[in-house]
Parts: sequence; structure tokens; C-alpha cells
Amino acid sequence: MIDTHCHLLDGIDDGPQEREETLEMCRIAREDGIRGIVATPHSLDGRFTNGPERIRDLVAGLNAELTAMGMDLTVFPGMEARITADLLQSLDTGRLLPLNGGRYVLMEFHPFHIPAGFHNLVRRFLDAGFGIILTHPEKNFAVQSDPAYVFRLVTCFEPWDLLVQITADSLTGQNGFRAARTAKTLLRCGLVHLMATDAHSPTTRPPRLANAVTRAARLVGEDRARLLVRDIPDAVLTNKPFPPEWEPKEPKRWWKIF
Repeated sequence: MIDTHCHLLDGIDDGPQEREETLEMCRIAREDGIRGIVATPHSLDGRFTNGPERIRDLVAGLNAELTAMGMDLTVFPGMEARITADLLQSLDTGRLLPLNGGRYVLMEFHPFHIPAGFHNLVRRFLDAGFGIILTHPEKNFAVQSDPAYVFRLVTCFEPWDLLVQITADSLTGQNGFRAARTAKTLLRCGLVHLMATDAHSPTTRPPRLANAVTRAARLVGEDRARLLVRDIPDAVLTNKPFPPEWEPKEPKRWWKIF
């Protein structure tokens, strides 16, 4: 499996602060069946300002250490960018780091709202040659109230231009009832392309995917569940062809009754 969203690098954001924590997260991931991790520190969000060069250097050093330890795990560089007013300026000035230096930029909504005109921002990135991965929308309060928004958003664009990534802990219930229910709805409706850990520590938010893959398989089948953590992440990181895309469905309106 490949984890496409993980706060793994120590001392750079609100993830691990000590090297041993980072190495323990690597051990946990390896034991869970993860063979590749994209390090995605918070960046350019008003709190953390990590740039591409620093992230690449830290990833290179960690990979060298893992190789010396004989650990069969590869870390790839990336970042998680909060959608803010100056995000386009960051794009224009080269301060954004796509996952593994490829096409896709990992973006997150503010937890409480959806930014006005987000589809226009996506279009600007597409015009510049980038694709978007929208991470953990199931934890956004507005999406929880109207998961059909994700259907309307995804169907605005060509297949594989905008990818939706849910968090494993949402599917298994650690992020609360509403996040779990929204994640399941998005999965059943074919609106999820990736599943990742969004891990921050070896204890409270560890990098594990296997349990969530089992849960996803009960909802959409084992083949589809494996695509979320294997084939599609591989295509994102290596520019390989994507698998045939499934037809998305609009979530039913009964969801809004709560």
C-alpha cells in the first residue's frame, strides 16, 4: 500500500517532534503493509511555511536513514496546502510542492466552510498543468451537511483532474459519527479516489491503512478498496495510467435530515 498523506517529518509541523517518533511511525506503517509514504507537512497555511527545498532535503535524509536501517519503505516529498487567499500566488512563485514533484497538489478545506468559488481555483490550477487532490472533505462541516457538493464538484471536471482523498480514521470511526457517515456515503457513491492515514504521531494518530481497507471492501468490494491505496496512488506518484474510472453517483438527499 501507499499512503498519500502523512505528517511524518519531525520538527516541521504539528506531526512528530523527535526523530524516534518519525522512525516509530515508519515501523508502524511497514508492519501495517505500507511500502510508500508521501510526507505532506502543513505548508503555507499561516502557521507553517515549509518550502519545497526544505521538504525534499528532509525526505532525502530520512530515506537514507531508512536504507541504512534495512527498512523496506520509501518516503516521497509533498505538502498539504490550506486553501487561502494567496494560494495562487504560491503557485505562481513556485512555493507549492506537488506529490513527488508530479502533477497533483494536495489541498485541504478549512474545517468549517467551503471557500467561495473553489471550482474556479481548481480551474486555475488545471490551466497551469496541475491536478488537485482534495483531502478529507468528509471532515468538513459543510460537506457533512451536503455531501452532494462533492458530486457536483467532481463532475465539473474531466476524470482524474480532481481526486478526492478520505482519511482512514474517518472510515473506522475515530473522527466521529458525521465524518464516518460522510466517508461511507462518498465511498458508496464512487466519489473517493484515494484513502490515506493523515497520520501525525505513532500513538494518537498512527499511520495505519489495513483496517480501513477492510472496512472499505465491505462497502465497495475488495478490488475497489485496493485501488484506493495501491493503483491510484501509484499513478499519482509515477504518472502511470489510471485505472478505468467508475461512474460517480449523486448522494441521496435523505442525508441532510439531521
